[in-house]
Amino acid sequence: MQRLAAQSIGTKEFARGRGLVVEQKQLIAALKLLGEHLEQLETEIVQVVENSREGKILTSIPGIGPQAAATLIATIGTIANFERPSQLKSYFGWMPKVAQSGSSLDWTRLSPRGVRQMKQTMYLIVWRAIQWDSDWKEIYERLIARKCRLDERTRRLIGREKVIGRLAGQMTSVIYALLKKDQELLSHLAPGSKAPEPTLYDPALHRQHRMGHHQSSRSAGKLRQELQLPTN
Repeated sequence: MQRLAAQSIGTKEFARGRGLVVEQKQLIAALKLLGEHLEQLETEIVQVVENSREGKILTSIPGIGPQAAATLIATIGTIANFERPSQLKSYFGWMPKVAQSGSSLDWTRLSPRGVRQMKQTMYLIVWRAIQWDSDWKEIYERLIARKCRLDERTRRLIGREKVIGRLAGQMTSVIYALLKKDQELLSHLAPGSKAPEPTLYDPALHRQHRMGHHQSSRSAGKLRQELQLPTN
């Protein structure tokens, strides 16, 4: 191997060797410059997200950091473009497609529609949520126990992706409800009046919804339904 490398790698020509060294230095300098630009962009993104109403709302939800929030904001544009949570789910690529024959269920799978980048982003958001947030982790583990089975041969859980899909759909509903509430609030403000702080994700409130202990006004019923976490 050493003899082969000595005969096949590199060059003994002085000019060629100098050219390779210069090219290598230029590539390293270009890579460092790209890294600096990326760092500047990430810093700017964090500042923009932290100072925007949508950014404050989204980053209050478990699993959504500044980068994911920026992706959501850029992809959604304005939540006014979506009349129902189902439209946002479909746009994100997390709307289930169900086929039934009579009263029996034949199969359920995700619709192929949607923005691929958002499908991947929501997948990562859900995984972060179940790793960092105890409530979402508890829901995930309960659904895994109820809806998945273990493949004895591969020792892998079958059906886990459906559980992730369900949580991604529920997370999208939470995103829709909070953004929609804020959009409607701003649309009814009198010209020149100061907007109140946006409503953020409240884990304690949603835990009460999940346990069936929270009672609130009828006018907030639609929002409660969207914010309620799955129970089974």
